[in-house]
Amino acid sequence: MSNERACKRSFTTRRKRLLFTGQLSLFLCPVLVDAQRVTPPAQPLTGPGGATYAYFSYTQSGPYHVDPLHPTPALSYYLFEPTGAPATLPVALFLHGYLLPDEGYPKGDSPENYIQWISHIVRNGYTVVFPIYDYEAVPSQFAPNIISSLQSALVLLQSGSPGLVSPLIDTRGVQTVFTGHSMGAYEALAVAQELTLSPVSGVPVPRAIAAFEPEPAKTGLSTDFSHISPGIDVVIVDADQDPNAITNDTAIWNSITPVIPSLNRDFLEVVTDSHGVPNQIGNHWYPDTNGLNDDDTGVDDRDYNVTWKLSVGLFNCALTGTDCSFGLGHGDFDQLNMGNWSDGTPVTPLQFQP
Repeated sequence: MSNERACKRSFTTRRKRLLFTGQLSLFLCPVLVDAQRVTPPAQPLTGPGGATYAYFSYTQSGPYHVDPLHPTPALSYYLFEPTGAPATLPVALFLHGYLLPDEGYPKGDSPENYIQWISHIVRNGYTVVFPIYDYEAVPSQFAPNIISSLQSALVLLQSGSPGLVSPLIDTRGVQTVFTGHSMGAYEALAVAQELTLSPVSGVPVPRAIAAFEPEPAKTGLSTDFSHISPGIDVVIVDADQDPNAITNDTAIWNSITPVIPSLNRDFLEVVTDSHGVPNQIGNHWYPDTNGLNDDDTGVDDRDYNVTWKLSVGLFNCALTGTDCSFGLGHGDFDQLNMGNWSDGTPVTPLQFQP
């Protein structure tokens, strides 16, 4: 007889005596303890972080090269588009972190480090451009490399090439939005400021930036973004167990505060919650969706209700005026809510930092 069956039989025969002695809670089979383990929330069904998608699947193509005759990894990019997309789509620039200890194409710069987040954005109706901007490049080259790749990608998307979806264009030009993690989040802001100061033909200033853990690392790059366009919607997110990002994010926030109107910016913090297993830790690496340098849990509530919800919610808000309570909610319940643990306890919500 298995240990589980033996435990259940013993529990049944002793139940009445234990009820009378008040000791029933002391006699718990291991399987019953496991059944009571508290787990994080599943993906919501609806909302910008939810499991209801406009498109079922997506395609990945590339790498494409800025100069096909002289291909260079730091000047190359991938494209992700939803299967069955309409004639045009807005374009989201996705910038990966500076995974220096894990560099070496394709490991450090691979889209696989964030593939489920990328998939989520794409299946919500966006073409994603993923540049390989830092391979064998010095930090001062990152922003120029990103701009060159984005310019090349937009030209390619507008070329009518079979299998590619044209960018959505309105009276303000191509609809572009940016997001990124760590160095990628920092560069999203840096590229936006560079495009504000030195316009590049065919590459518009983004309508929105969702920056998660912006971190220039030990590169000496400036955290002053006081010259960024005031017309950009910005959400910056740090985490309570990432002191370096908190310092840098605060400096970045202080630099944009006089420039971007308060209605167009939010500063949020991920707060660690260890009520259940796996813990929802506010560290630097939670935006990864393959577990790299995190806790190897892969996708979890910090994806559904932080990176996925805030990026898509902000993009939708900036481009269509929808999902603003999620993406640019200024502390609204929809924006801060992290769902409930399996025992009904609310996961510690995001903290709104006025």
